[in-house]
Amino acid sequence: MTAKICFTMDNLSDAADLGRGVIDKPRPPGQRPALEHGFPAMLDLYDRYGVKVTHFLEGWNGEAHPDIVEDLINMGHSVGMHGWQHEPWSELSLDQETELMGRSTDALHQASGLRPTAFRAPGGKKTANTVNLLTEFGYTIDSSMNDKNEDGGDIQSLSDTLWHVPYLEATIDARQWLQKSIPAKEVELSWHNYLESTREQEGFLLFIWHPHVMGVNAEYRNVGESILQKVSQGKDFQIVTLQDLVLEQIAA
Repeated sequence: MTAKICFTMDNLSDAADLGRGVIDKPRPPGQRPALEHGFPAMLDLYDRYGVKVTHFLEGWNGEAHPDIVEDLINMGHSVGMHGWQHEPWSELSLDQETELMGRSTDALHQASGLRPTAFRAPGGKKTANTVNLLTEFGYTIDSSMNDKNEDGGDIQSLSDTLWHVPYLEATIDARQWLQKSIPAKEVELSWHNYLESTREQEGFLLFIWHPHVMGVNAEYRNVGESILQKVSQGKDFQIVTLQDLVLEQIAA
């Protein structure tokens, strides 16, 4: 038995800032550091270690950046759905959620040529209708918080075709650095401790990183690289995808 380590990425370009009203139109070329520098830097980091990720994209990117969505697929990564413009998902009405889920799913499908089957609620929190809607729209993975809006836990079946793959807020780069301003070395130590604990328990650990956080900050990215080095060189670690985790659970 080995510890299963999974890497995922959230957000792209101006979607969230448009959704929050920080900007009223997309930024022009040359003024998009997360897209033009952070995103390629993250892809390069993953590529150096042969890691394939699920990148949870806001559906808006399917219309605004279809070439980038297609490139992700061509590079062997997978694309998950992360709302339309990172709206506060748990506050949506049923009609709003249905419309945005359909719109986002269709946009990413058209851009990538593949229908997304993994979802992560923007901000992590779902509504009481999310699970039923995901099932209706053909999703097989929900990597949001659980129904009690808590983090962590085991992989569980939410319906006959939908599986929940949880995460820890402690392994999200944005939580540690944007919201809590924890020094990089402290985060690095914490993440390595989580790896050791996961190895001892022969469990799984999921990381969520962002182009606009780790991607644009070399110090933070070095922390990410130390994690990738450890798991790629350690005989008791196996790097897996979200799909691998679910398939293993189904087979168990």
